[in-house]
Amino acid sequence: MNLRPIFRPLWMLAVCAALSGCVMGYGRCLFLSPLRVSLTGTLHFRSYEVGGEVERVAVLSTDHSQYVYAPAESHLCRMADEFQLSGWSDYSTDLREGSRVSVAGSLIQATSPHQHTHFLIRLRSIEPLAHRARPASLRPRPPAR
Repeated sequence: MNLRPIFRPLWMLAVCAALSGCVMGYGRCLFLSPLRVSLTGTLHFRSYEVGGEVERVAVLSTDHSQYVYAPAESHLCRMADEFQLSGWSDYSTDLREGSRVSVAGSLIQATSPHQHTHFLIRLRSIEPLAHRARPASLRPRPPAR
């Protein structure tokens, strides 16, 4: 009795199940609330007009594209590189435009006109990071004597 034809579909199913949580070549998918995530990037403040009023919101532009599993939209992960920060008013306002930060919290999907990116981060913490130093190969050389 040859069992090879029976195990081949099972093996393929196991490989598909193992890879279902990641985007090939880009890494894992992030999941929506209640799971927590940590992201780093640059803090921006954007102004949006909603119903005749201007809203100013904090937005995190991540260092790399992130992939978020949003089952309400698709069974595949959606790419996102900007996340609106929800609960920003509870935190220190000494961070300025262009600050590098690390944020932790849970992801939620935008559902109202006041949410201006596809996904939001419900903040649990936000920490400033030091600016990245330029690699030695990119620093200007001192003038020759």
